[in-house]
Amino acid sequence: MRNRIWILAADGNAARIVKDVNLLKDGRQQPEVESYEIERRRAQDIMADKPGRSHSSVGHGRSAMEYSSDPVREEQHRFAVEIAGKLDHYALENAFENLVICAAPQTLGDLRKLLSHQVKEKTVAEIDRNCVAVPTEQLIATVKSVVFPG
Repeated sequence: MRNRIWILAADGNAARIVKDVNLLKDGRQQPEVESYEIERRRAQDIMADKPGRSHSSVGHGRSAMEYSSDPVREEQHRFAVEIAGKLDHYALENAFENLVICAAPQTLGDLRKLLSHQVKEKTVAEIDRNCVAVPTEQLIATVKSVVFPG
């Protein structure tokens, strides 16, 4: 493994890519950070634009139409698709050599299914922890402790 890697910290609503981290270097680093975020909305806010009502095929009844799944979860999955697409683009450009993914468990599961073969080959570690709000230096220290245990 080379000493320069990228770190992805992500959850269902926010992500940041910390670029060109040197895990072999001690002391303070100031890597470039790229951040992404979607608006956090509650299910009731998303559902305010409900599908509406439908007429019964028998009789005069009408019933409210339901969402087929959790709309908040659907938005989070779409966000994971967007992040996976960005990583795929960077991998095709050979923008990074190695990647460490620190993600909330549900987001990590989504990303595992969505990432391309190229990104998976460059992934050297996965940490199932939400580190989005963790300061960059602490995130780097967490990654070091996983990549170089002991």
